[in-house]
Amino acid sequence: MAQTNSVKKDPKTLLMEKKLRKQRRNKLIKSGLAILMALLLIGTALAPIFADTYIATDELYLGNGQTLVSDSNVTYTVQAATTGTDENYHDFIDFMIDTVQSNYYKDVNKQALIEGAYKGIFNVLDPYSTYFTPAEYDSFNTSLEGEFSGIGASITEGESGYVEVVAPIKDTPADKAGLKSGDMIIKIDGVEAAGFTTEKAVSLIRGEKGTAVKLTIKRPGLTDLLEFTIVRDTIIIKSVNYKLLDNGIGYIQITEFGDKTSSEFDAAMAFMTNKDVKKLIVDVRNNPGGYLDTAIHISDYFIPEGKSIVKIDYKGTNDRTYRATTAKAPMDVAVLVNGGSASASEIFSGSLQQTGNGVVIGTTTFGKGTVQNLMPLTNGGAIKVTIAEYLLNNDYKVNGVGIIPDIKVEAPVSMTDELAASLAPINVNAGSISLNVYAAQQRLALLGYDVKADGSYGPMTKTIIKEFQTAQGLTASGLLSKETLTAIQEALVSDGSEYDPQLEAAIAFLNK
Repeated sequence: MAQTNSVKKDPKTLLMEKKLRKQRRNKLIKSGLAILMALLLIGTALAPIFADTYIATDELYLGNGQTLVSDSNVTYTVQAATTGTDENYHDFIDFMIDTVQSNYYKDVNKQALIEGAYKGIFNVLDPYSTYFTPAEYDSFNTSLEGEFSGIGASITEGESGYVEVVAPIKDTPADKAGLKSGDMIIKIDGVEAAGFTTEKAVSLIRGEKGTAVKLTIKRPGLTDLLEFTIVRDTIIIKSVNYKLLDNGIGYIQITEFGDKTSSEFDAAMAFMTNKDVKKLIVDVRNNPGGYLDTAIHISDYFIPEGKSIVKIDYKGTNDRTYRATTAKAPMDVAVLVNGGSASASEIFSGSLQQTGNGVVIGTTTFGKGTVQNLMPLTNGGAIKVTIAEYLLNNDYKVNGVGIIPDIKVEAPVSMTDELAASLAPINVNAGSISLNVYAAQQRLALLGYDVKADGSYGPMTKTIIKEFQTAQGLTASGLLSKETLTAIQEALVSDGSEYDPQLEAAIAFLNK
């Protein structure tokens, strides 16, 4: 038979255990009292919401769910939202909706109220989180698939209370009409657009091909409002365009990071590889972004294997870092950006910049550094909610900051007859006389070069002339030769053509 060993406890130990049991019992009693008190307080707080009676000083409760409200101008009857207890309401949203339907002076569609409540939940978060109705979700999907009928502009909700243009898509009606990044849409077909969501504005701007929409625009820096009447067209977005420039420099333009962009970019890179391109310009100006995985796929071409492309900073500790998985393409890369480059464009350009694998040229980008997740719903709509912020190498923060270019060059200038007439004349046979210097400085400044038009032929002007000559393939003497003056003259012409100083700066950088 097994023997049981027992340990005899001394009186001091027994006394201590008894004291601990008493403390635990007292603690449980206090916790129970606290819970009971909290329940009583909650019940008191909810009572005015769900009770049959009203606590008011300027209202007279008539019973049967009616209250008489009076002021010096009007007397009317308000229907109570409920005549029963709170058991008729599963949540406070139901209470609100029933109250509106019972009291609002017009008939209100309940589904519209429900969808308004859904949208309100997301409106307090950020400009990019939203609820899509079924129709809005269908429109959203169509735009990412690459074909729709509209004007061809990406828009977002701005801090001004108006929807703003992120970027017009190249060669679309919006682009040809002259819409620019940062334009605020004040009215759509005469309808005041203050407080519009992006989806509301899109629903009014899009329409059948051949029909027109009138936009009233407030442009930063201008006092007067601008009016644009734009004829809608079928917008077919080919997201990647490419070609060879002089001196064997490759050029790839990405207009968005959509469904087909990865495969289109693969084809562009295959073309560049077959042509043995060693210097490449990637243009993401006015590219409003798109899919995260597409930006990672394209960035992977230019970042060494194993290096960080982007870190997704989720709520909590579930961060994820995406790294390059393939060997870096043997190319020197310059990336063109501007204020219309947003989101996925900033991941691409910023990842190359922050890892030292590309130079960024242009103006500071939009500054959208958050990631959204799209969740389809059973009603045919969807939820788009911000789930993370992305950080680039060295934890570079994009949101609200943007990508600051390594080489700052202002946007291209569209030359007009009026602007051409305001410039001092150039005498191509007179060389570096004072008036020619002044005229050349005027034009070089319009072309984006950092030069002051003062007629003085100093060291800074000579340096700028050398930069221009290099970009044009001329001998970089710094002198205003006949060839240089002619090139400057022709760079700005009055036939509406556009000279691109940002592209020229990229070419000059790669030709060094």
